[in-house]
Amino acid sequence: MFRNFCILLFMACLFVSCEEEKKYSNRDITIEAFSEMKTPSFAINSRTIRQKLKLIVKADTGKFAAEKRVRSYYRENNPFLWIDRHGIDDRADSLVAYLEQVEETGISSEFYNVKLIKSDLGKLRELKFTDDDDVNAVMARLEFNLTRAYMVYAACQRYGYVNPTYTMNHCAVKDSDSTHVEYFHVFDVAMNHPGEDYYSSIINKVKHDSVGQLLQSIQPQGKLYARLLEELKKQDLTADQRRKLICNIERCRWQVKDSPEQHEKYVMVNLPAFRLYAHDGDSLLTMKIGIGKDKTRTPLLHSKIKRMDINPKWFVPKSIAKNIAGRTGYLRRNNMYVFDKKEGKLPPERSSYQRVMDGKQYIVQAGGPGNSLGRIIFRFDNNFSVYLHDTNSPWIFNSSRRAVSHGCVRVEKPFELAVFLLKKKDDDLIERIRYSMKADLNPNDNEEGEEAEEIDNDMLISTVNVDPEIPVFLSYFTCYPQKSGELSYYNDVYGYDRAIQREMHRLIE
Repeated sequence: MFRNFCILLFMACLFVSCEEEKKYSNRDITIEAFSEMKTPSFAINSRTIRQKLKLIVKADTGKFAAEKRVRSYYRENNPFLWIDRHGIDDRADSLVAYLEQVEETGISSEFYNVKLIKSDLGKLRELKFTDDDDVNAVMARLEFNLTRAYMVYAACQRYGYVNPTYTMNHCAVKDSDSTHVEYFHVFDVAMNHPGEDYYSSIINKVKHDSVGQLLQSIQPQGKLYARLLEELKKQDLTADQRRKLICNIERCRWQVKDSPEQHEKYVMVNLPAFRLYAHDGDSLLTMKIGIGKDKTRTPLLHSKIKRMDINPKWFVPKSIAKNIAGRTGYLRRNNMYVFDKKEGKLPPERSSYQRVMDGKQYIVQAGGPGNSLGRIIFRFDNNFSVYLHDTNSPWIFNSSRRAVSHGCVRVEKPFELAVFLLKKKDDDLIERIRYSMKADLNPNDNEEGEEAEEIDNDMLISTVNVDPEIPVFLSYFTCYPQKSGELSYYNDVYGYDRAIQREMHRLIE
């Protein structure tokens, strides 16, 4: 009889009625009130729960920042978040409802211990305890697993499971020896990351019964994210397609400070697709591109195109200049000269390997036909000295794999892109740009006997400011929709998908 009485008393305190007007005489009983129960497996003791919780925390080895914060929270003996005098209420059910859907985003529910959480909730609500797995053990597990799942989900679903600033900049070795490893710096996108204020706020959401509201608010809202989730539901996906989708879904979680969705007019460069997409409302200009070789990768960055220079000079990078310094014939054939910091502009024969290596001389290629930058360059602020530009090697666009540059992006339709960037499509300005990109600025290079074309200097234009500046996104998506909306899959040209998979392996396997 006493056992049955204890069970009934426990259930009365455990459940909260959904009928707000119903009153309970046992409403104010705390979990400590069950410490006198004579059946050991049913005797609740907050001190015992704390002890068992400390053991769970000590055994946890999760490396996510959110997991570390959970361990820190309980080591400091902060208040329980989920268990109280009523047991566990429907806040846990709200969380479980979202956790049960993580498989639809490519994340394994096992990572969140969903089965164990549901099993322990069942044990608590059906009073299925044993001496080996008593109520205190179940409540300690629930307190920890619910908090861990909630904190990780709230942080990672909103900000991403991977920190791209670290991962992308530590995924490709540039140089190494026995004591030092140097990596390619390839990711320079302004990001938002969860900080102390965010973690404090989501803990307060638990305390104030706003779990469901919080979990709803953190879901990514981008169109690409929704499109990738839709694709992931397909049953006929290959293993490679599924991996690509999961990696690109993760990219959509990253909280970049600027994104295409925030603009009506922008330029999107997708490196794995070898394509540029210039959007202006419903209109779209697209073209092939060439990108950096594996050893001179085009970086990932967001910026704004501020001007276009027609017939630009090319300051030859030191990595190339060191191989041509002193080769007078080569320099002359390619319309190159020397700029010395002390003496100014010098003829090719004055080039010095040592002064080039010391940074005291530069080799410069004059603008015009044959220039490696082509006839126009589109400039934007960045930390890599990379830009979009024309090319003097247009045949590269006949190849399907176009990782050919020293980091800049070569564009197939430079004149069309120039017109796209103009706010006002002024016919006179457009014609001047066209003329300047066609004019022969190096008449001395004409074949013997060929009459040089007379240049109309009034038509030449060297710089056009882009006003307003147009956002440009150098991005990396191995799944990306075509204009029709159909998704295309692309090769992981720089191996960034593999880097993301390494970081997420415990989440998706």
